[in-house]
Amino acid sequence: MGNKITSLLLVSIFKNVIEDTIVSKFINFIKLINSDSLFDDVVKAYSDFIYELYNKQENQNLYEYINRLVYTDENILSRGCSDCIKENEQILETARYELRLIDELISFDYTKIINTLKSKYNENKDIIEHFPVFYTNSGNLFDLDDILSSYKHYGYGIFSCYSAFKYNENKEIVPIKYFEALTFSDLKNYDYQKNIIKQNTKAFLEGKNANNVLLYGDRGCGKSSTVKALINEFSDYNLKIIQVYKESFMYLGELYEKIRDLPVKFIIFADDISFDENDKNFSSIKASLEGSLSNMPSNALIYATTNRIHLVKESFSSREGNEVHCNDTIDELVSLSDRFGITLTFSLLNKIEYFDIVKKIASDCCIEINDTLLAEAERFSLLKGIRTPRVARQFINDYISANE
Repeated sequence: MGNKITSLLLVSIFKNVIEDTIVSKFINFIKLINSDSLFDDVVKAYSDFIYELYNKQENQNLYEYINRLVYTDENILSRGCSDCIKENEQILETARYELRLIDELISFDYTKIINTLKSKYNENKDIIEHFPVFYTNSGNLFDLDDILSSYKHYGYGIFSCYSAFKYNENKEIVPIKYFEALTFSDLKNYDYQKNIIKQNTKAFLEGKNANNVLLYGDRGCGKSSTVKALINEFSDYNLKIIQVYKESFMYLGELYEKIRDLPVKFIIFADDISFDENDKNFSSIKASLEGSLSNMPSNALIYATTNRIHLVKESFSSREGNEVHCNDTIDELVSLSDRFGITLTFSLLNKIEYFDIVKKIASDCCIEINDTLLAEAERFSLLKGIRTPRVARQFINDYISANE
């Protein structure tokens, strides 16, 4: 085993795996076993390894931990899992050799370790018998073809582990660990709007022509929820969503370059956006849609929500201003919304539509639907001053709480 441990120093494609904290501590422990080390040094090395493993892997399974590292690793294979990589036999053979070394490392399981230690440090066998347990699933070998297929479908790094992200003011793509798990069945009515955005997204994911989408309407009508529900709707396609805040619009070009070569597809989500006439972010997002020298990547679309039809705060003075060519001002104001190929309108509900959504949500919650329920729903909406799907959902939550 000593020669195999030394061979791990040659690992280059899966270098990140070998240099991972847990894996490197495990390798260090195995090295000590295969040398004339003091028992105290061996105990400490094992303790360091187990401490890290127990803190990061709930079931103490080293194989599963390393398996996740391999399948999410950023390396020459995952970054370039195209046909040219598959045809480079030298790289593929190196990868197969390194995977065999990792397989052999994992095969050095708990039972083998305990037996080796008892044989080498027999006078300390009472301590050895209390070494904390870990598992390795010996016999489960890494398959390069399966790994390449996973890279192509799921991507690598954080993109293979999460579906939702945010792009912050530091120009970092940060995973959202607790993403709201909405489905289209949770969203009542607005069927036309939902069907259009689903058709457009499906075309995008299948490599067909698709448009950026602007979802316009009053608050609480389900615009943002409709975009979020796409993640579950197209989970088989491994769709990702990146939320971009207004202050980061000027960095959209840099975001494009970060995701351009990734093997997965993204919805760039700009939620509840609007601009003042002289807002510097206005030009940034407009250029990112059309007009920039750096094109949008083919693996990304922008879906934006707003309560302003042209996204820009307009005034009568904008239309009656003292410019010689007033129409130029108006054209500038509408130029951003015109760059979205699809605009979907989410209108406020009338009383009949509001009751229809209340009934559907009540049915999902096994609540009896009667005139009393609807009368209370109407009173609730009057207190809110608006009829929307959000108000309908809030009413049902309030009703359940009051009747528990």
